[in-house]
Amino acid sequence: MNMLTAIVLTFAAVIGSSSLHYEAIQRLDRLARKSVGAYPALLFVICGLVGLHLVEIGIYAAIFHLADRTLALGDFGGKAFPSNMDYFYYAAEAYASLGYNNVIPVGEMRLITSITPLNGLLLLTWSGSFLFSLVEDWRGKGK
Repeated sequence: MNMLTAIVLTFAAVIGSSSLHYEAIQRLDRLARKSVGAYPALLFVICGLVGLHLVEIGIYAAIFHLADRTLALGDFGGKAFPSNMDYFYYAAEAYASLGYNNVIPVGEMRLITSITPLNGLLLLTWSGSFLFSLVEDWRGKGK
């Protein structure tokens, strides 16, 4: 039953963060293309994307907190995370594929933790390709 719960949480995080990413990029694209100057729009889009990724990391931090404290799907190698910021930091490390530092998940938590970098990598590259596309369009129009 714990594995099924971990699978559901993992899919919820992937679907939730991907849907949020899609909607945010759609809105950022509309706003950027309506703007007067490319440079201010580019700065706005970059700040928007950074904020978006922080929210997505927050989704994973909440999932890790829920899986660790409430659902008991495993733990982080016996290390206690005393604050929500610890979950956020761990989620950021996993999301950006930086590695686990000295924290190694055990139990069903491993499933969630192993999918986080895959989803993070896809969302980060989606943001990069969106920025590339936007700048290429501006260069072609001479904006």
